[in-house]
Amino acid sequence: MHRPTIRTGARTAASRAFSLLELLLVLSIIGILAGATAVALRNTGERAKVKAAEVGLGTIDGALTDYNFSVGSYPTTQEGLQVLVPNYLEQRALQDPWKRQYLYTAPTGDPSKPFMLSSAGPDGEFGTADDISVWDVTG
Repeated sequence: MHRPTIRTGARTAASRAFSLLELLLVLSIIGILAGATAVALRNTGERAKVKAAEVGLGTIDGALTDYNFSVGSYPTTQEGLQVLVPNYLEQRALQDPWKRQYLYTAPTGDPSKPFMLSSAGPDGEFGTADDISVWDVTG
């Protein structure tokens, strides 16, 4: 004869609870996802600043073009970008996202590139691989 199984309240609650293995598995998955997210977001701020520097170079390039149309030449290195303020640019546009001045040189001796305009990039040193040039941005 078959005997019915009697379940107590404690036994029923225990069968519905998570096992230690299940909890460890879930915590491991959450840890892996958090780590992957941290790696993906690690350099987001620097990439945004590089993009902002590229936009800034494009803005100054446009102001230099307007200046050239108005005056008939680009400013010299001695005149610098300061001659663009306030008629062509605001003063704050002369600094890159790292709060450093853009480097401007003119004339360059190259007719296809009448001036050189660049940012030192994240490391703050000109002549390194992370420099950002207007000619790299605008083509």
